[in-house]
Amino acid sequence: MTRPARSPKVVRVQLGRELRALREVAGLSREELAERFGWHASKVSRIEQGHATVAADELTNLLALFGPPEDAVERIRRLGQEARKRGTYGKVPDWARGYIGMEADADRLRIYEAELVHGLLQTESYAKAVLSTSVVVAPADIDRSVQNRMQRAELLTRENALEAHFVLGEAALHREVGGRAVLLDQLHHLRKIAALPNVTFQVLTFAAGEHASLGTGFTLLDLFDIGATYVYLEDLTSSDFWDKRSHTDVYEMVFSRLCASALGERETLAVLDKAIARLS
Repeated sequence: MTRPARSPKVVRVQLGRELRALREVAGLSREELAERFGWHASKVSRIEQGHATVAADELTNLLALFGPPEDAVERIRRLGQEARKRGTYGKVPDWARGYIGMEADADRLRIYEAELVHGLLQTESYAKAVLSTSVVVAPADIDRSVQNRMQRAELLTRENALEAHFVLGEAALHREVGGRAVLLDQLHHLRKIAALPNVTFQVLTFAAGEHASLGTGFTLLDLFDIGATYVYLEDLTSSDFWDKRSHTDVYEMVFSRLCASALGERETLAVLDKAIARLS
């Protein structure tokens, strides 16, 4: 099956990486490039990180300065056109839209969540209970937000499903989000998702003790075809993306250690079954 076209967000990331490489070949710092065009240095940073679009005339001027080969010029112009399109993100906060676009096009996700079942794994009732507590989602938008979350979950079950590795803290198996019946249904759902061939699911038990990511959940997104790995962090009102090796190397190391400390897949299923029996 042909993979769907990349989202504008991911194309902006790819374009930004290409422009950064060209700038570095030209021997220019971000500050020097900004001075050439009368920009603030932060604009160059936002463009190179995929957080901002590049107008057609700005891209023409950049290419004239960098002077890449003609075949690269045409390819970068096409990227610029795709990057300027508007994405479809559903009903999500503005600061989360970048992640939604990246998530939809990721080849692999590696996720650690300590207290709650991650959004991609949630049932409809569980998601509604979680979103009903939000102070940034209006009550009138909850149902639509839940449906958007259910659509996002199809990334795990679609024909060209991405690869996903979840490490979930044991607390999520006990916190009665939405009540006992909702949690029981959620645990049954986790049991089904854990059986998918593209999903690795592990539980990090309380007995594992202290670890380097106590209090910090995170997501690693891998985009294989552009050779990019991103760390995504989110709090109540904002989010951050990091792609520098000084950041991604740390989170990849921590995720690897979490996997080593967590239960294996067979032991994880046994813990899920025990939690299901307790609620049943």
